[in-house]
Amino acid sequence: MESPVLHYIYDPFCGWCYGAAPMVSLAQEIPDLKIQPHGVGLLSGDKVQMMSPEWVEFVRPHESRIRALSKQEFGDAYVHGVQEHQDVLLDSSPPIAAMLAADEIDGRGIAMLKKLQFAYYQDGRAIADRAVIGDIAVELGYERGAFLSRLETILTNDVAEHIARGNDMLKALNMRGFPAFALELNGELHNMPLGRYFARPALFKKEIQEMLDSQRA
Repeated sequence: MESPVLHYIYDPFCGWCYGAAPMVSLAQEIPDLKIQPHGVGLLSGDKVQMMSPEWVEFVRPHESRIRALSKQEFGDAYVHGVQEHQDVLLDSSPPIAAMLAADEIDGRGIAMLKKLQFAYYQDGRAIADRAVIGDIAVELGYERGAFLSRLETILTNDVAEHIARGNDMLKALNMRGFPAFALELNGELHNMPLGRYFARPALFKKEIQEMLDSQRA
């Protein structure tokens, strides 16, 4: 049996992806399961923008539903801090590149992604800012200069292609939005429908484990 892979299609500025963090955390507990994140660039390229009242008006109804379903909290520093400062850059590419850098350095891309999500939605930190990314890298044990250098290389050479591949996978899976999950077993992709698991992350882990056990039987 080939090593199983859980493909996770996400964006760092997607509140629903933050809400799915408990699903990812429980999946990480499954032995021998690799979790492969794929960024989609919700706010990359010509979609980059600054925080604005219009953006806040768009996301807040979603955040109420996310909180109710996932029990993930949005911190005061985010709700009454970052969302009220219109000098905050919303650009998905730098945090996606930070995830890729951490994955390349020591396989901790998921740890970096979760740290970035927490920093933004709990601590109200501007995670598209290079200095903030540098601080978060240091908090995870990376050397700031080396990490930021790797970040810039990925932003220049790799992140656009990574985002394109993430969007291609989303289309191939016939999924209309993200986060999206697909379990790859022996080269075959199995969609894991978000609506079934979002409020029940323990079921997500249980059914992945059952699928793996069935393959090994």
